[in-house]
Amino acid sequence: MVFLEAPSTTVITGENAVPVSQLPLVWQEIAQGKAKVGLPEPHSYVEMAQLFQYKLEMGEVDLFNERPELAHLKLSFSELFGQLAKETLEFYGQDFKIEKYPNFKEILYEFKSKGAEYTNELKVACIGMELFAEFGYSLPASFYQVHLAPIYRDHIFEERALRFDPREQGNKRPWDAVLHAGKVFAIQMKVQSIASKYGFTYQHGCGCENHLSSIDQSQGAFAYELNPEKRERWIRSFIWTAWYEYAFFAIIPNTRYLV
Repeated sequence: MVFLEAPSTTVITGENAVPVSQLPLVWQEIAQGKAKVGLPEPHSYVEMAQLFQYKLEMGEVDLFNERPELAHLKLSFSELFGQLAKETLEFYGQDFKIEKYPNFKEILYEFKSKGAEYTNELKVACIGMELFAEFGYSLPASFYQVHLAPIYRDHIFEERALRFDPREQGNKRPWDAVLHAGKVFAIQMKVQSIASKYGFTYQHGCGCENHLSSIDQSQGAFAYELNPEKRERWIRSFIWTAWYEYAFFAIIPNTRYLV
């Protein structure tokens, strides 16, 4: 008989979750303080990972809670999304490592040294630095990478379809997840308020395009601050949304017709 060192489930705020020992290794290292991350409250992120993996591995979703006639599909769902949950957590566990984040000082220096013709690129770099000053390591590195991405294109207003452009194949899944997590509107509002100070707004179409475009100068900049009492909740919601968008990415129907 085999005895488990820990129970197969644990409980977090009244909800079932996998124990830390069943998470990808990187999350076990985060829980043990062995991973080089800058997370403000690592324990809360680990708990989110425990809940996320359980819900997808066990099919604990509204589809089965509200439609018992589909119960026979739950095992297949769990097999598929349990695997996708592990892929998702593996990626984000690595993405939270300090080494993954852009070096904003180097980027600013690079475009300052290139002269006046790179003024727009410098502005985008400044947006990235301000975003990091606002959110720091509480959001994953891919959040900053996607907002800096336009400075590494032929020009900052170039549109690229993340799913189809061969130049973005290595970035499409995490970047699309971050952009779709913008449905957590408080975070989106803060991004846009910072960008608006530099005359830009970030846009992402559901046709899987990601581009930076200019805004109407007559509208000017606008100020938005996250409610301090709700800030942590919005950040958690953003991360949770990015995770399931990353997990579901490859099964979302897409068509070049929308591009």
